[in-house]
Amino acid sequence: MRRALVAGAAAAGLAALFAANGPAAARESWRVARADVRVVCPLTVGGSFEARTSSLAGSLAVAGVRPAALTGGLAVDLRTLDTGIGLRNDHLRGTYLEVDKGEGYDTAVLSDIRLADAGAEGFPRRTSFTGLFLLHGVKKTIAGQAEVRREGSSVRVEASFPVTLADYGIARPQYMGLGVKGQVQVKVSLVLSAVAPSAVQ
Repeated sequence: MRRALVAGAAAAGLAALFAANGPAAARESWRVARADVRVVCPLTVGGSFEARTSSLAGSLAVAGVRPAALTGGLAVDLRTLDTGIGLRNDHLRGTYLEVDKGEGYDTAVLSDIRLADAGAEGFPRRTSFTGLFLLHGVKKTIAGQAEVRREGSSVRVEASFPVTLADYGIARPQYMGLGVKGQVQVKVSLVLSAVAPSAVQ
């Protein structure tokens, strides 16, 4: 889930950046330099807890500007999600996300990013985005909001989007008698650094 956010945020930021800076920028590619991903899990009895990770990797390049489209992808290692409680981590990763099933389960991947309203307004700016999100062996389209701003030669992106657990065949987590609601919110903060096109895998 978190990866999806991060990926969505990064993609939205890149597309907005390229759209604003024209053809020269569209020849650039970008890679995640650092990231913080938070998955906010609201509880049925009120309140919430967060699962966090900084394990986000990937690169993106612009395939088109109007409409803005990005190639590449962003992936999060779900085995690194941390709720602050060891037993709850085990339940989340093993029982609900089933990370031990391997590919398609141990990582979440966002690809096929599209920016709905790319323009030439510059930074900072907010934009909506969509992307194809792989989670728990299921691919679904997600939609969210992102804010992107340039910081020197890098780009900072703040993004968020909702994930409905049932859409991905994930049961609502239960821990110590407390249940998680059916929809969680992914919040991502990341910095993207420009790289030479030949360096993008």
